[in-house]
Parts: sequence; C-alpha cells; structure tokens
Amino acid sequence: MKIVEYLAVNGASPFRNWFDRLDGRAAAKVTTALIRMGLGNTSNVEGVGGVL
Repeated sequence: MKIVEYLAVNGASPFRNWFDRLDGRAAAKVTTALIRMGLGNTSNVEGVGGVL
C-alpha cells in the first residue's frame, strides 16, 4: 500500500496542520499506524463510518 500526503493547490497540507497539533503520544500512535498501513497491515484500521 502506498500512502501519499494530500497537498492543496497552495502547497498546504491539511494532514500536517492536524498532525503538528497532536501531543507526542498521539503523534506516535498515528505514525505507527501509518507505518503499519504502508506495510500492508490494515487489521486495526477503520475508514470513515467504520468502512474501509
């Protein structure tokens, strides 16, 4: 699975803006989840509304 970061036309990253406001513990959990998803492990991931 390839994970890409969305960038707006002006180069802004909504994800980065959100991520930078997380505390250290939450940021670590998000980073771990992204790494696992990048490796193809989606066993603990839910999409919007619980549908992936």
